[in-house]
Amino acid sequence: MNDHKRAAQAFDRAFELDPSLLQARIGKALSHGIRHEQSRGIDILREAEKKINTRGVGDPEAAYKIAQAYAALEDKPSALRALARSIKNGFFPYPYLATDPLLRSLHEEPQFADLMRTARQRHEAFAQRFF
Repeated sequence: MNDHKRAAQAFDRAFELDPSLLQARIGKALSHGIRHEQSRGIDILREAEKKINTRGVGDPEAAYKIAQAYAALEDKPSALRALARSIKNGFFPYPYLATDPLLRSLHEEPQFADLMRTARQRHEAFAQRFF
């Protein structure tokens, strides 16, 4: 909807309600991005990744959400790293990944093309086996 002001307010409110939630932290990072405070948002994402790694949490969809936020904050290397982790660990809905507007900034990156090939192969193999 491109209503960035309202989005930032909603992200901030979610963070106020429960700053311990990963999703609220990602939203807060995006809120900083909307306010052109990319470095503050990236710091929040790095802290979240550090906690995930320390605790051994393996939620590939959460890694994807982090990848989206890094991409929105223009940190392409971190976005690609998180996206690779997400796909490797089981989140590979290729049609969604290929058209996600939050990942648009990555489309010209060679590593993105490689990741999309992997996601497509895994998606197709899954569909063949289960549908």
